Amino acid sequence: MYEVNIVHSLSTLPATDLNFTSALQRATIEEIEQAIAEMKANGGQHKTRIKACERELRKRGRHGN
Repeated sequence: MYEVNIVHSLSTLPATDLNFTSALQRATIEEIEQAIAEMKANGGQHKTRIKACERELRKRGRHGN
């Protein structure tokens, strides 16, 4: 079995994809923050993914700013 790169999954898969939601649940706070930074650095065109990640950070008690 291979290891999935969670940051890559969060920043490339559609937010409605079950693999995205699975990666989001397994991700650490740092991985989520890294994925958000990567998506914003790439033009911030992935608003749905960014919002889903920020919502997960809020749910975990951190601000996704």
